Amino acid sequence: MKNLMRYAVTAMLCALLASPFAAVAQTIATSSDTISSSTNQWYREGSSEPISVRRERIRGYRQQSSELQQKITALGSTANASVLMPVLFGVGVKDISPNFGDPRSGGRTHEGEDIMAVKGTPIISPTPAVVLRIGTGETEGNYVYTANPGGETFIYMHLDRIGEGVISGLVLGQGSLIGYVGNTGNASGGPAHLHFEIHNNSGAPMDPFPRLTGELSLQEKIADLSAILTQTSDRITLSQLLVTNFRGTFIAALAANIILPLSIVDALASVPAAPAPTGAGGVLPAGDLDIDSSGALVIALQKYLIQAASGAAAARLAGAGATGYFGIITKAALVEYQVAVGISPPSGYYGPVTRAFIAAHPLGASQTPASSTLPAGGSGTTPALTRDLYRNVSGEDVRTLQKLLNAKGFTVAPAGPGSPGNETIYFGPATEAAVIRFQAARGITPSAGYVGRLTRAALALP
Repeated sequence: MKNLMRYAVTAMLCALLASPFAAVAQTIATSSDTISSSTNQWYREGSSEPISVRRERIRGYRQQSSELQQKITALGSTANASVLMPVLFGVGVKDISPNFGDPRSGGRTHEGEDIMAVKGTPIISPTPAVVLRIGTGETEGNYVYTANPGGETFIYMHLDRIGEGVISGLVLGQGSLIGYVGNTGNASGGPAHLHFEIHNNSGAPMDPFPRLTGELSLQEKIADLSAILTQTSDRITLSQLLVTNFRGTFIAALAANIILPLSIVDALASVPAAPAPTGAGGVLPAGDLDIDSSGALVIALQKYLIQAASGAAAARLAGAGATGYFGIITKAALVEYQVAVGISPPSGYYGPVTRAFIAAHPLGASQTPASSTLPAGGSGTTPALTRDLYRNVSGEDVRTLQKLLNAKGFTVAPAGPGSPGNETIYFGPATEAAVIRFQAARGITPSAGYVGRLTRAALALP
């Protein structure tokens, strides 16, 4: 009996002594990203793991090598009160709504901010940071954990893929690539979004929404994108994706004289903004040019764009020369020119509006259209329009405008003031209505009755 009791006591002591080592072994086992046991997994969105254990794990990510500790210490002890929008394009701080604390299955609550965005859009670090951990989990999908200023930890989940070169221990600057928006993990089959979490220095989750108040400037976004395009595994595909979904952003950048990466410029030329106008049998209207057009008219256009020298795309065209073939380089240069002169939409399609503007602005001459000879209803040679015109302005150029509209069949009035031969110097509702009809017929957008340089150029044509 004594021997039996001795064996029992010995077994209990061995179990007690072995328990710390078992705990260590379990901790080591949980470092695997493939474990699916609810008791051994890292914290995941919607996990039933006790809060105290979850917080301890997040704190533990920081307590590794001394080298990592030095990198984290360099981030500073003050957290950023305002956090930048981590999705680079397509989402602003006004586009999100709070969803922290929303109920989840099993009585759990949502511990982050879900930011809906286009799948594949780059995600950037809102602050300087150090990558703590990357991996793939059953529920969180592809994820990245970072150490951030003030002892905070930011977590990015459901990524389509983790950013190229993003590894544990990597020091990130503000705007550095984290990954790409996706719907991996338990978001599979649902809409793409970034699940974004902020944990304080105790590992407790905090609501990100009140702090997501900052946005990068357009200049900063393009600068960050330029760096990402040198890092990504397929810059052409990424550029085409971004232009397809955010063309307006890049057009705005061109208009602001912000230099775009060449792969974005190429994508602006190769990715259609809208179906190109075609006639019966897919033939372009006479005089129109687009991808794969060729001939003397293309040569003339290329020479014009080279001489106009609107920017980097024109310089590339100059390097290629006026070959007579309308390819991506020519289209990019045309998009650049259209943005520079205000032709909308700047699609790279050479149609009536662009043709009219170029005809009215020959290079080497004054940028105001030459004199126009009016047909029936006019009185010989009349000075061209040299300023913008709109409702309630007056002057002899308004009379000229009315004569041009009447002569082209867009009658201001059938009889009385404004009618052919009775044009006035006042721009009223009848003149505005005639301008709108003219703009709509010529494909000038917006057709709002405002006579700007595109409308003036179109009016100057026979």
